[in-house]
Amino acid sequence: MSNQIVSIDPSSGTVPPAARRRAVLVVTEDEALARACRETLPAEGFDVTAASHSGHALLECLEGHRADLLLTELSMPEGSGRALSTRLRRYFPQMRTLYVARPGLAPESADVLVRPFSSSELLARVRACVSSSPAS
Repeated sequence: MSNQIVSIDPSSGTVPPAARRRAVLVVTEDEALARACRETLPAEGFDVTAASHSGHALLECLEGHRADLLLTELSMPEGSGRALSTRLRRYFPQMRTLYVARPGLAPESADVLVRPFSSSELLARVRACVSSSPAS
């Protein structure tokens, strides 16, 4: 992380991108994963919003919650994480996506995190996603 000085003009009402916290939208029915994200990521400079399914995630975005990173299940009962990512990119074109998958559903890749994984691995992958170009 660079030690960059960023000037913020309070009267402008805008904050330069480098000065704001990154927003992570977590979409999962897995309460343990949602809790791990809410406990781990804010201490590392991320704002976390959690939704239990894609409908709630869409509502969060329509209510004004920003999403720099979507962390979602690859496969969900009401649809795929890829379909959700496509829908949310209408509102956040630069949003990156990190999918979580059960073993055997998808190979580990830059945008897929296969269970089981540690909090430190989760944090490393989130950091890598937000510092890279937009993913699928």
